Amino acid sequence: MFEFTFCLAAAFVLYTLGGYPLLLAALARMRPRPFTRAPIRPTVSILLPVYNGEPWLRSKLESILALDYPRELLQILVISDGSTDRTGEIASQFESSGVQLIHIPHSGKASALNAGLERATGEILFFTDVRQPLDRNALARLVECFADPEVGAASGELIILEGQTRQEADTGLYWRYEKWIRKRQSSVDSVLGATGCIYAMRRRLARPLPPGTINDDMYLPLNAFLRGYRIVLEDSARAYD
Repeated sequence: MFEFTFCLAAAFVLYTLGGYPLLLAALARMRPRPFTRAPIRPTVSILLPVYNGEPWLRSKLESILALDYPRELLQILVISDGSTDRTGEIASQFESSGVQLIHIPHSGKASALNAGLERATGEILFFTDVRQPLDRNALARLVECFADPEVGAASGELIILEGQTRQEADTGLYWRYEKWIRKRQSSVDSVLGATGCIYAMRRRLARPLPPGTINDDMYLPLNAFLRGYRIVLEDSARAYD
């Protein structure tokens, strides 16, 4: 019995590390499913949940306001999850630029996102985190994925920067392996989840998160997938850390 269990476990590991990537690569080459991109400009609600984000919030909001996207089509929601620092004060300084501040008692990211979902009016929801600035074209690149009616959610890519030079870091083998897998998954059909600091989805496909949900970047996109839509990767839409 032990030998059988060991062999089964070993076979599973070998498939995960070797068989699955080879299968993905073959499917991506033989049966790719490209999706349509087009320069569409629907209304977008940006959801930025924050808990004690004072060190990063100003630069994050400046990054959002610098996005190459028509300002009149944006709804910018900062949801303060019971912050005890200057988060609310800083966000209020951007009200004249269209930033809307929502206060809720401290109850976790899922509750903050749910508060944002209740207020969101855009056709597309764009989710991002306070610490990672965005590339100027990030939102436009993600939104263009929704020109394809089969796309329900789209994930951008997080770029790790190194030291004071802020050059792209030489990330480890596992990180590169995961990126490779995600690109092939998207080529075949759908990625499994999204990058938490930069992803978007159709608002009509979003559902409130259960209390205490940690992986919103898995739960929300999978709602779209389970309703028959694709989750695609757009690696030209970038956030930086």
